[in-house]
Amino acid sequence: MSDTSMAMSVKVFNRTEKLETLLESVPTDEYETVYVADDGRTEERAHLYEREWQFDLEVLDLPYDAGVGVGRNAILDALEEEFLTVVDSDHEVAPNADVLARQLKERPEFGGVSGLLLEHGRIQGLCHDFYEEDDVLVRDTGPKTTETVAEYPLVEFDFVPNVVTFRRECLEELAWDENYVIGRDHLDFFVGHWRETDWQFGTCPSVLFPHYPGGGSEYDANRLNPEKLLAGKSYFLDKWGYEGIVARGFWLGNQSVDKPFATLDGDFPVCLPARLGAKVVDVRDARLRLEAAKRKGPIEALKAIGGLLR
Repeated sequence: MSDTSMAMSVKVFNRTEKLETLLESVPTDEYETVYVADDGRTEERAHLYEREWQFDLEVLDLPYDAGVGVGRNAILDALEEEFLTVVDSDHEVAPNADVLARQLKERPEFGGVSGLLLEHGRIQGLCHDFYEEDDVLVRDTGPKTTETVAEYPLVEFDFVPNVVTFRRECLEELAWDENYVIGRDHLDFFVGHWRETDWQFGTCPSVLFPHYPGGGSEYDANRLNPEKLLAGKSYFLDKWGYEGIVARGFWLGNQSVDKPFATLDGDFPVCLPARLGAKVVDVRDARLRLEAAKRKGPIEALKAIGGLLR
């Protein structure tokens, strides 16, 4: 084990088999504690929680569907270690994940360093920076330089994927907003640090976390719930005073609901002005509003259609 006190955390709703794979992938002697914040049906995972592991497993049993913000902050409240690696249940831990903490130790101005995702044989990052243009948050990436830290490459970004090792002081200064149940929580966290703290973030492309996205019907119904997704975006815009969000170019991957032409294959060749791009995204969001209204019944659906026609 390294001389750095490290813990890992995951917030769980269901996906029991994926959680088992994640726990079995934790490198031997690297993590002292694994924190699991469970806001699903914990009895479905009791056999995992009762198993003997090579690390201390601390399970936080939360109210049903309490949300990702509540779950991650509950982990932070319980955290005793110096560094915390945050992952999702559909990940496996990179064998060299300790590199991220080593880079943090050499760069004290960094609050977190991520790895990248290995998904279906392709490396994904979705790393990018933030800009503001006409009251619109722009997610984009320009030219980047790589530096060598702790004998591994490090590239600075404002936003990195959710396979991050954080130093505890960074999270204690600004953690997760508990108003998010699902959707926009990760974006909100990094925008908050970009606007309100001095912490820097980056990614190490040599540390790859296998990613197996997806879940069962209950997971998909919760993760893709249009009402929750719209509520998360609306709250985000109101909180930060933006009129919209527009994604342009990401580093290693381009899929984003904030790209004006996200439904098209490949990159759209025209870079729209931020305000116009936000309007295009708003039109596409109308589909989500209609889906949310349909779930409430035919009268609400008719109201939503009427709103679209106005």
